[in-house]
Parts: sequence; C-alpha cells; structure tokens
Amino acid sequence: MNLSKEDFPSLGSVQSSPDQNHSSKNDSEVNALQPADKDFQCLMCSKRGPAGKVIKFADRTNMRFMFGKGLCVDCSCSTPEKEILYRYIGCDWLDSKEEKEKKLDEWNHAKKNSTVQAITGWINMDPSRWPCDYPEDVKKADIYEERWESLAYYAVWIQEKRVPGEKVAWYSGSHKKIMVGEVNNLKEGDKCSVFRKPETEEEKKAGNFYTKEIEMWKLLPPVSQRDALQLMRKTPGGCRPKDDSRPFQCCGPCGRVRISIRSERDKGWSGPNKSPYAGVFCKECYDSGKIHEKDWNMQRARQYYSDREHRGFGGVYVNNWSGKPGRIFRTCSCYSCSCPSPGNPHLEQSYVCEDCGFKGNGCQGWFDRRSGTGGLPSPWDEQDHWFCKKCWCREYWVEGKWEHQPSGSVWFKPKLS
Repeated sequence: MNLSKEDFPSLGSVQSSPDQNHSSKNDSEVNALQPADKDFQCLMCSKRGPAGKVIKFADRTNMRFMFGKGLCVDCSCSTPEKEILYRYIGCDWLDSKEEKEKKLDEWNHAKKNSTVQAITGWINMDPSRWPCDYPEDVKKADIYEERWESLAYYAVWIQEKRVPGEKVAWYSGSHKKIMVGEVNNLKEGDKCSVFRKPETEEEKKAGNFYTKEIEMWKLLPPVSQRDALQLMRKTPGGCRPKDDSRPFQCCGPCGRVRISIRSERDKGWSGPNKSPYAGVFCKECYDSGKIHEKDWNMQRARQYYSDREHRGFGGVYVNNWSGKPGRIFRTCSCYSCSCPSPGNPHLEQSYVCEDCGFKGNGCQGWFDRRSGTGGLPSPWDEQDHWFCKKCWCREYWVEGKWEHQPSGSVWFKPKLS
C-alpha cells in the first residue's frame, strides 16, 4: 500500500512533513546488501529513499518489527541522544541541522548531564551510539534485536495522538528522574495535564494524586528500554506480549505503522482492531471503514448461507454421494472445520472457486449452500458450491442490511457505494 509523507510526520510534529532535503554524508556507510530499487523509510526522521543511497542499516535488514525501515545516513552519523533531544526540546521541526544544534547547545548549557542521561537513557540505554554500533559480542548476544525494537516502538509511539487515560512518562525536575502516570486531559497549544500516584509518605499525606501540565512532545513511553528488554526477554519469541500495545501495520487506507487505541466500541489501550477477514486496523480506519459492520455481515452470511446446519459435524466420509460411486470427504465450512489446523482433511481436498476459478484446499474458502430462493432450506447435496475467501468477502464483507422474508428466506442487500 502506498504511503505519503503526510502519513509520517517527522518526530513528534504532526504539522511538519519529513525533511526531504538532507544530503547523504557518507555513502560508504550505506548497506550495499539492501535492494537498490526498494524504497525505505528512516526509523527516526521518517525520510524516504532508495535503500542503496539513503538508508544505512549495518546489521540485519529483515527484522519483523521494523516494517521495512532502517536508519538513514544523516541519523546514523548523528547520535540517539541528539535525535531524541531534538524532539524533546521542540526543535525537530527546524530544517537546518545547524539551527537544531544551536538550540540543543543552548538547552544543554542550562541543564545538567544527569538530566540529559535520564531523558535519553529512558529511550536508548546508551545515548552515544545506535544498536548497530555496539561491539560485535553484544550484537551477537542480542539475537532478537530487542534494542532496535525499543527504538522502533518509540518512533511509532511519538506519532500517535495522546488520549485521556493513556499511560505515559515524563521527566520531573523536582524529583530528578522519570515519573510514570496517565494523561488526564488534553489542552490547547499541544499541551496536556498528567497525573500520577504519590510515591513518598509525605506525598501520600498531601493528596491522592499529583498533577502536572506538560507539553505533548515532552511525554515519553511508559516503559523504558531497560524495562522493555526485561519484558521481552521473558516472552517467547523476544517481543512484547500480545496483551501489550506494539507496532503493527494497518490494513486500512492509511497503511501506517501504528500503536493504536481501540475503537470506541472497545475501550482501552489494547492494540489493533482485528478483523478475521481482512487483517488488523487502527482506530481511525476501523471506524471510518465500518469494519465492525462488515465483519458482522460476513459472519451472518456464513451462518445463513453456508454453515447454518453444520453439515458433516466437522467432517464425514460419504459413500456414493449424489449417485457417484466411491467414498469422498464432505464437511461444513464453519471456523473449526475450515481452520487449517494439522490433520484437517480439508487441507488434502482440492476445490475450484465457482466464481474466479481459484484452485485451493478447503481451508482457503467456504461452501455456499444457498438455495435459489435466497436462503430457503434445500437438499444439501443440491446446494453445495465452493467459493474462495476473496469472492466471499467481495460479496458479503461490505456494508448492507439483512431482510427476513415471511417465507423464511433471508436476503442480503449490499449498500451501493
């Protein structure tokens, strides 16, 4: 799916578009192993370009959580500390690198090293170098590239809109450390109020919560890289647990890599909205695309037109079916019968879609057992037609309404676009 530069604002700024005017400074650092004709995007600055000229990724290029992103030459020549602080002090929108560094020098002059370390170390434990610049023994021990995963998570997280009730972190000047709390409400001017529970006995005596007003771009993910590494290394597969939000690519029109709050139908920060027929969707695409309605129509179509009698109860062999000699396998196409699980006889059966001609096994489509009168009961051996999932979805994974006729038949009327 094609993505525009508007889909990926530069770090933390939804108004500004990625800087397209940076020049490559060190072409010798570009990873020549990547396909020269493939278009990549920089993890940190969101700049796009051909892999052979713009993106430098010194290690492995096919990490499952990177979604085709790497590190551009400009960012790789910089440090994680600078790239994180550019956003934190609100100067990432500046086009000139000289202007950014001037603003950063002014800010650093007024801050202590402990402040800088606390902020940047929360995102990347070693602010002076990227994971690809670690010693070889460290990189080899990091077999799942979790350090890159944490940076990828941060790069996506800062592009998401903050919402009330979301867990966040921020640096407290009075406590000289990172505090973790929740967003209370959003305010004008890219600001919000946050609150946290009291930590010390003195704070507990003073009140139940502590609130603070803060600029949006100074908010950090609620889990540090160090804690994220410990979390992932306790999880099979070396990634964030499924019950936590983690980056995913939306299957909707936006096509963005997101960490999305669920739809209004499903309150809570719990990752993508999953459709059993079309993949995963961010909140905006899930709501605007009426995915819930389409899923419901598809489910009802399978109930009314395919599985209403659960013929075969999971799979039976029938002798001399329809007057034809021999023994063949018959089954319904409910979830348990059409799921491609080991040992499912459907995987060994060959079917041809009566619409598009696609050839596949029984787990790649469903039976359509409608009668010619729109769903009236009829002999199953007379109404046993197989269609691939693509053709089923094209007809029923759409907006529309169902009508129950006095005769007992059920009709579906799709909404005309």
